[in-house]
Amino acid sequence: MFKERDLEWLNTIECLKKTGMSIKDIKIFIDWCIEGDSTIDKRLALIDKQRDSVISQIEQMNKTLDTLNYKHWYYETAKKAGTCNVHKNMKEEDIPLQFRTSTKYTG
Repeated sequence: MFKERDLEWLNTIECLKKTGMSIKDIKIFIDWCIEGDSTIDKRLALIDKQRDSVISQIEQMNKTLDTLNYKHWYYETAKKAGTCNVHKNMKEEDIPLQFRTSTKYTG
């Protein structure tokens, strides 16, 4: 059976894998953990690098979500009007505030 420590290792490996870390780098990290306290700086640097990578991925995904939200509004509005041309004659105040400055009102 698995011990509590085994589950901690599996959770750590799963977490690192979800960040996009390669199996090779995960193995290096695990080896450093096994090696002990002399590798704390290396482990911290690696974790910081992965954290920065995840923050960057989140920022990119938020931009992607913003675009998808805009496209949803755009096509929902076109569907109600029966045409995408509805956007050509829209006044800026007819466009939801969150989409006014980040888009050019195109499909």
